[in-house]
Amino acid sequence: MKTEKKIAVSQERIVEQAIDLLNQHGIEKLTMRALAEALAIKAASLYWHIKDKQDLYNQITEKMCAEIRPACGLKDPKAYLMEVSVLYRQKLLEVRDSVELFMHSVPVTPQRFELIKNLLICLLHLGIKEENCLLAGNLYNNYILSFVADEVIMETEHKAIPNPFTGILGTAYRPLSMDTQFMRGLEVLFAGFTMLT
Repeated sequence: MKTEKKIAVSQERIVEQAIDLLNQHGIEKLTMRALAEALAIKAASLYWHIKDKQDLYNQITEKMCAEIRPACGLKDPKAYLMEVSVLYRQKLLEVRDSVELFMHSVPVTPQRFELIKNLLICLLHLGIKEENCLLAGNLYNNYILSFVADEVIMETEHKAIPNPFTGILGTAYRPLSMDTQFMRGLEVLFAGFTMLT
């Protein structure tokens, strides 16, 4: 009679394997069953560490947020938020379907909550009224998520398609690099924040 080989499994290993599956197959194929198979464990063993798919999404986004470590402190709130933005975008681009993950997970885990708390502190220091801070925070977060979502589509689906805007913008039109677009968009966003002070 064959006995099942015992393999040490931890929440950290589960999350790392889930990210591997995401990068290989996308969010549609990230199921608890597929994850258990990839870890060579029974599905029941998985539930000792992860309650359900929602919890799995929360844990993946938590790991990603834990890896966003800006060197700039909160003394310069705009510099801090600009650095977080760049790191956030980089992290989103590293994990396939990460925008969807963030949109379908709840921001209650410690590292993710810490980033949100620091965001709100910075917005207050920039002079944004308390009643406008959540609005500004949502605009900030949604800008980054939507930019990355568009960036991924442009890279994966429209790379070989001729630019359709040259006829409107002129033959001399050359699109800005994604990095430049991202940073200019942030500057526009921060300029708009002055309306909320």
